[in-house]
Amino acid sequence: MASPMFCVDKKPSNFEPYRFTLSAKFEQLARDELREEPEIREQSLTQLRDWIAKHPYIRKCRTDAVFLLRFLRFRKFSVPQAQAAIERYLAMRQTFPNWFQKLDSTDSQILETVDDELMTVAGRDEAGRTLVWIRFGRVNVERLNPIAILRYLMIFLEVLLDDEEVQVGGFRVWVDYTDSTLKQYGMWGISDFKLLMDAVNRSMPIRIREIHAVKLPRFAVAIANVMLSFATPKFKERIFCHSTVLESKSHFHESLWPKQYGGPQDSVELNRALRKLFCEKRDAILALDDMDIDVEHYSSLWNQSGHNNSDIDGGIAGCFRKLNVD
Repeated sequence: MASPMFCVDKKPSNFEPYRFTLSAKFEQLARDELREEPEIREQSLTQLRDWIAKHPYIRKCRTDAVFLLRFLRFRKFSVPQAQAAIERYLAMRQTFPNWFQKLDSTDSQILETVDDELMTVAGRDEAGRTLVWIRFGRVNVERLNPIAILRYLMIFLEVLLDDEEVQVGGFRVWVDYTDSTLKQYGMWGISDFKLLMDAVNRSMPIRIREIHAVKLPRFAVAIANVMLSFATPKFKERIFCHSTVLESKSHFHESLWPKQYGGPQDSVELNRALRKLFCEKRDAILALDDMDIDVEHYSSLWNQSGHNNSDIDGGIAGCFRKLNVD
């Protein structure tokens, strides 16, 4: 089944009424964590739509409720912060087309990466957070370069971001570095790290609640430090490092673990479902390219270094010191 297409006219003649369809659990979660109430939601959507319609630099943009709620929930219903997030998201998409444009989720290389089980959606935990497993050792360096991996990540996120449970609950990420090699780390450049951290910290409307890193090789710590020197302090606080898989397992309910790690989840079936979702969302993701903003006006956003050597000490090495991980 194809995903529905969305209008990018910034001043559509009418808007489809929004209906909240999530469970009572997610309704309470949205209220407690995001300050989301029906009246506030409607007022905020109206304000965003009026702002987009009058915006001198936004030429085309989705104005459907689910799209705008990505940003309102990302910024806990602060309309000014949601407005800034929309501008940054649109500007980044056009400033870096190698990352964000022509994202065909049915491209053979993309689907092969799905089949490699590099990233797997395991379901929701008891707090409503979407759990994503990442097995870094499965990065195929013969087939994938950093741009290809980052394009895959952007497709992965776009596929999930119109899911309102993901918007409300956010993500928990578990990264297993077992069997990873120097070549898998060495292919990344400073500019790749900087843009990746900008995307996950500021430009993509994603709520990463926790990241659990398992068995990061000592030779990779310095590289990880450089990457995290571009991350926000809040992002760094959400990283937990573990020496072994067993040590990390206490942080997740056993029902969410894959069979490879002693749990009940069938990663083959989960990735088959992800592959199907990629195919269903293809047209909707490609249609995001129809949105348009005057990128020249926002060029200064990515002309700042935002990095100094002292920041590197606060990277993943700090996580190891804090947690006493050997």
